[in-house]
Amino acid sequence: MKVHCLSQSAQSPCFLLEYKNVKILLDCALEISSILHFLPKNLNYNNNNNNNNNNNNNNNNNNNNNNNNNSYSFKEKDKELNQFFKNINGTLYIDNGCSNIKYNCPQFEMIDDFSTIDMILISNYTNIYALPFITEYTNFQGKIYATEPTVQIGKLLLEELVQMDKQYSNSSVNNNNNNNNNNNLSDYWQNIEILEKLNVHNVGMENENLYRDSYRWKDLYKKIDIEKSFEKIQSIRFNESIKHYGFECIPSSSGYGLGSANWVIESKGFERVVYISDSSLSLSRYPTPFQLSPIDNPDLLILSKINHYPNNPPDQMLSELCSNIGSTLQQGGTVLIPSYSCGIILDLFEHLADYLNKVGLPYVPIYFVSSVSKAVLSYADIYSEWLNKSKQERAFMPETPFLHQDLMRKGQFQAYQHVHSNFQANDPCIIFTGHPSCRIGDITTLIKLYDNPKNSILLIEPDFDFKSTVLPFSKQISRIQFLPIDPRINFNEANLLISKLSPKHLIIPKIYKNYVKNKHSNGNFGIVTTILPLDTIKIQNNQNFESGFIDKELAQTIQTKVLDKSSQLKNNTTTTTCINNQQPIHVAEITGVLSMSDHELIISPPNISDSNKIIHIKEKFIWGTLSVENIIKAINSTKQFKNNGDSIEFFEINENYYLIKISSKNKTNNNNNDQVTNIHLSPQNINIETSCETTRRLISDIVLLNCNGFYV
Repeated sequence: MKVHCLSQSAQSPCFLLEYKNVKILLDCALEISSILHFLPKNLNYNNNNNNNNNNNNNNNNNNNNNNNNNSYSFKEKDKELNQFFKNINGTLYIDNGCSNIKYNCPQFEMIDDFSTIDMILISNYTNIYALPFITEYTNFQGKIYATEPTVQIGKLLLEELVQMDKQYSNSSVNNNNNNNNNNNLSDYWQNIEILEKLNVHNVGMENENLYRDSYRWKDLYKKIDIEKSFEKIQSIRFNESIKHYGFECIPSSSGYGLGSANWVIESKGFERVVYISDSSLSLSRYPTPFQLSPIDNPDLLILSKINHYPNNPPDQMLSELCSNIGSTLQQGGTVLIPSYSCGIILDLFEHLADYLNKVGLPYVPIYFVSSVSKAVLSYADIYSEWLNKSKQERAFMPETPFLHQDLMRKGQFQAYQHVHSNFQANDPCIIFTGHPSCRIGDITTLIKLYDNPKNSILLIEPDFDFKSTVLPFSKQISRIQFLPIDPRINFNEANLLISKLSPKHLIIPKIYKNYVKNKHSNGNFGIVTTILPLDTIKIQNNQNFESGFIDKELAQTIQTKVLDKSSQLKNNTTTTTCINNQQPIHVAEITGVLSMSDHELIISPPNISDSNKIIHIKEKFIWGTLSVENIIKAINSTKQFKNNGDSIEFFEINENYYLIKISSKNKTNNNNNDQVTNIHLSPQNINIETSCETTRRLISDIVLLNCNGFYV
């Protein structure tokens, strides 16, 4: 068994598992944070202006800081680089006027032939963004499995991303048309020579390796690709077993989002593999709670994508978020919250409405601006069976599981497709919109529109680095604050979970090495292996047996014999009496050809050519115990030993344990030295020590003829 890491980071899981001659891809997440390397579409930057602004803002800083701010616009060093990259306070960004957004895919280069991938298992809708790259741009022909909410909401989120990306691309095209020096520069910055020059300039800087692998980044797929890709996914339910080539895959709730799942992959006699990604142990959130029992006692546990900010507990961040919202609103300001269109946002709507009522601000409206806003809210109400118990009970009343409809009827909550769809906000207000990277989507328009010191921008999604996100907005006078709300398990919860699951072998991203341990609840420790991108880990196979099938024609010819451990089997006859309530063992000799078809082992009758091959290599296997007394008598009465004048001595070492020495004259090459054969004999074992193959075969035949049982 092997595990290949195709992930770009611990937050974008993608693993290839080789299991029982089958290749399974576990998730296919984009490294979505690569968007941060591009400048926002609605903001224009000029190196001269930027450097002057940096100088003016840093008059009180020391000379080193001034030198850093002036360090480069690349004008003195390489004008070609200046066409593509902008320096914002010491961090390089790709100019929004020269390129479309490029996306950092998993390391698909590790897979030589996608037609060899048998299946893809998706854990949740955040880890499905790279799927169209596989299904529509490779020769993949396998199965894809995900829960129904993952499929439906994932499709909405991908279509939303495509729409945002298209808007950004159109903006870039317009900028290129207005720039006489720009001719088809969209992909040119990814030229290896350009990137090598950039790496030379960046030596010794914080972002030295920032763009080293950016030549791999790709343009996003199209909406038609999403349609075709998602048609190939088979929807399943929690705890539904997928039978596949002699093993089964079972999803169980991870407690993170609608339909989010952890996966169990197991087969009788083979390792039990559990894959955990994006899990939450919280019982107060809306999804179906985390299910522990279906994933316990794994032989191998692959753990990925846990809390990115473990020092910021979700409840504390939620409290701070409410506090900041309250203070902003009381000052007459508006709050912008860049977020995904599904996820923690479904928790926040109701919580904020309740908070506003408590602090006397029930009149403050909450706006949800997204091209998929209404569809997401509808699916959240429809998928009541994927929610926690309290929300399921509301659905049976009958009422909607969430309070969205109630808030809409009160006028406190409104959903819009985008900021240009008759969107008129009543200030002060709270606006949720995308994209959380603040590079694409309506948030870039709203940031410019609400650039006022009384307004706040609160960043709640943990997937994007705060510094890299806000640097392009250094001229903004509205208040920006980072309050990541990450409901996924933190390191302490991960260790507690691992102690209950007791995995024999644990695989974790190397970044977790100092925080996650494989200590079981009984005090024992299991194996821990860390993994990096492009790593391949071989797992020792402890398989005891392999299941298979016998061809119907061959099965009809089988004649079994009964092996009773309590009796001697003589002349292939025995009694069928059960001793100590133990069932007798039925044994049969089968002559056939073992082959594999569709990853399943099959024993079929041999044809004529097969029979000619196997008739000479029939092997005998002993069953039962050895008759020490009969073997000693047979050795002592063997004519060949007597005719050769061999000396035979018997020594009883312990009860039922004998040492037999056979001394014979070595008459080859005129050598009269004795040749000694030592035989260690007990009812359970025999060990023959001799340099004479004739003697070894003779003793072996005696043993086979004097076995308390029979052989086949």
